Amino acid sequence: MNIAFILGTFFPKAGGVQVQVHNIANKLSKSGIGVKLFIYNKTNIKNNNYEIIIFKKLIFNIVFVFKYYLNLNIFFFLNSYVSKIIKKNNIDIWHFNFLNFKSLILINVLKKFNQKIIVTFHGIDLQIDGAINYGYRLNKRYDIFLKNTLKKIDKFTYLSETIKEDLIKLGVEEQKLIYFPNSVNIEKFEKVIKKKNEYDETLHFITVARFAEKKKGFDLIQEVSSKLIEKDINFKWKIIGENSELLYKNKFIKSHLNLYEIISNIENFDEEFFPHTDLINHYKSSDIYLNLSRIESFGITFIEALACKLPIISFAGKGADEIIKDKFNGFLIKDNNVSELVNKIHQIKQNKVIINNMQNNCLDSIKKFDLDTSCNKLINIYENENYTKMK
Repeated sequence: MNIAFILGTFFPKAGGVQVQVHNIANKLSKSGIGVKLFIYNKTNIKNNNYEIIIFKKLIFNIVFVFKYYLNLNIFFFLNSYVSKIIKKNNIDIWHFNFLNFKSLILINVLKKFNQKIIVTFHGIDLQIDGAINYGYRLNKRYDIFLKNTLKKIDKFTYLSETIKEDLIKLGVEEQKLIYFPNSVNIEKFEKVIKKKNEYDETLHFITVARFAEKKKGFDLIQEVSSKLIEKDINFKWKIIGENSELLYKNKFIKSHLNLYEIISNIENFDEEFFPHTDLINHYKSSDIYLNLSRIESFGITFIEALACKLPIISFAGKGADEIIKDKFNGFLIKDNNVSELVNKIHQIKQNKVIINNMQNNCLDSIKKFDLDTSCNKLINIYENENYTKMK
């Protein structure tokens, strides 16, 4: 069986989507599935078991400009090019992850050749939140084109209930929806030995996220930190992610550098699966994972943290409450209440047994998100779809 992954953006732009697709593609390749990743721009990834194919940019750009700016459909311009790709690669199923406008164009062209299409949305390509200016669908051109394209898609895998609800609201039939969450290679996490000093009086926090100020809640770091200082809580906060160095522009953070360790990104060129062992070590040297995001489709960093026996304190926003169970593997704070979040940290500071007792719960809660289990499920999905196609 030959599967094509089409990804709107790929490395060097690092994020949960890119990590997930890379891990799944590598694991599927090792399982004997022919996996080809089609992307629109060059990548710096080197540890791939799958084949990477870069689309011809010029031809896509021409079709994109006519459709996006002039609302003129010249998709036929792509017919010959796409036909050659289909014949050369003998693709059974096209699996789109993280849609963009060009991906919507390609879906429409592929359906003219009766190709089988599965789509996985990862958040910003489907969800919208006007309060923080989040979501591609806030762009009316994308929103209209997406809604017209949805009926041409054969199946959807959804990461979380919030994604499922959004798809149903857009008129997607429930029978087309298959639950398929993100996953982690649990075995890899188990091999990394925790190096944390159990008697350290400082609370060590970690947050792993790209710099998306409102969406990821980075605008709240100063308020959280100030309240922690008021309560005389000793803490060290490690923040890791793409463009996180932009936090140095914040005057408060610049004047309290002793409280933070900011790491722009941890790349992975030499290990088969993400995250890199260096990042796992950062997780395992921490006490608590702090999540300030206002919205998540599925927080892959949540299950990475839990795989390190790391309890999570998070706002009870969309996506978070499907992974974090209050008082079981972490704490959920309602209404984005920063004071309540700080009060919870204060309770933990007074009695670390609260989080120590959660460690086994953390592992129990992620068994269903194991990479091997997920890949077996995805193969079953592909086989069922391919059978339907051949029938």
